[in-house]
Amino acid sequence: MKAMLISAGVLFAAAGFALAHDQKGPHGGHQVDAGKMHVELLVKDATIDVYLADELAKPVDASGYKGLAILIVGGNAARIPLAPVGSDKLTGTAPAEVKGEPKGAVQITSPSGATVQAQFD
Repeated sequence: MKAMLISAGVLFAAAGFALAHDQKGPHGGHQVDAGKMHVELLVKDATIDVYLADELAKPVDASGYKGLAILIVGGNAARIPLAPVGSDKLTGTAPAEVKGEPKGAVQITSPSGATVQAQFD
């Protein structure tokens, strides 16, 4: 009985861990959970795009939001301010082309001042 309870606990822990992983977002980038939001990161050359969605994967109006991406660019940490562009997107420009999978974090600040952070490893 004890072994069965331990096995069930491990199973539920593994399921929670699997849900916490990033996944491919609707725009083709990496999407992770950050608080009650889904944050999707796309990088093309030096352009950084971040798409926002709610818990139900519905786009969040980015008006009034701001962000800061801290990504590894050319071997160094770069702080990239992000501003709203379009309906559910924040965008910014890195100091140089971002090659490969982006690594770092994105901090999102809502119009009310609440912040969430998304990790991209």
